[in-house]
Amino acid sequence: MINTIRIVYLVFAITLVFGCSKSENPDTTGEKIEETPDEQNILVVAHRGAWKEFNLPENSIASLNKAIEIGSNISECDIQLTKDLQVVIFHDEMVRGKYIKEQTYSELSQFSLSNGEKIPLLSTYLDIVIENKFKLWLDIKSLSELAGNNAWSIKAGEEAAKVIENKNAQQYVSFIVGRMEVLDKCIGFAKGNWECAYMNADFTSAQFVSKGYSWANFSFEKFYQNNTTNNSQLITDYTSKKIKVSVYTIDDNTVMDWFLDQNSIYAISTNLPFKLLSKF
Repeated sequence: MINTIRIVYLVFAITLVFGCSKSENPDTTGEKIEETPDEQNILVVAHRGAWKEFNLPENSIASLNKAIEIGSNISECDIQLTKDLQVVIFHDEMVRGKYIKEQTYSELSQFSLSNGEKIPLLSTYLDIVIENKFKLWLDIKSLSELAGNNAWSIKAGEEAAKVIENKNAQQYVSFIVGRMEVLDKCIGFAKGNWECAYMNADFTSAQFVSKGYSWANFSFEKFYQNNTTNNSQLITDYTSKKIKVSVYTIDDNTVMDWFLDQNSIYAISTNLPFKLLSKF
């Protein structure tokens, strides 16, 4: 009986030792850890992917993959809608002198990015973020009248939501939107399954509360102009009302440092994500 007890104790001790060893030396080849490290309380958003520091085309598959590779928390991209209702990743309203809404995806595919890629589809982007358990912000572009105005932006948001649902990618996406009419429709398309941010920096915290909006994604200049003209209290004015605040697009070293000192900031979008990550 005593020998049996000793054997059981020995097995338990061995299990405990090996269990602790695994905890202290985690396997870094497994799934991507979604949590932000303890020392990093502000998320790093690669604006249009990690393109600038690595000489890649913005909004490309390569820039998205690079954003993931270097350890960004999130990648931002712009979405547009083609004539045949394909959701594509592209910033400008026009390609080869024609508005994107006037061209089918087959026609757009005759155009190549600087690295030889075709303009990516949202569905391709979603495949990548799902595989890597990565987060993607979709900028529903504010369009000029000739490019389709709010109606076409709303349609882009609607079609994007369909693609997201078909891919079961709800947990990996957020919408960021610049116009209220478009935002309100996009909130409906999201059905509460992903967050939607408002980008109108003229909207006060009280107006956010009145509308029920919970996330402000503003140009950094809303809070910071230079070392002597800045307003951290204005950030608190939003966050104290349970409104998340993220800022874009910060590439300057001094501005980065100032916002990193604002612990209530949710995320910083930058064209230089590798540089920003190096500060943590």
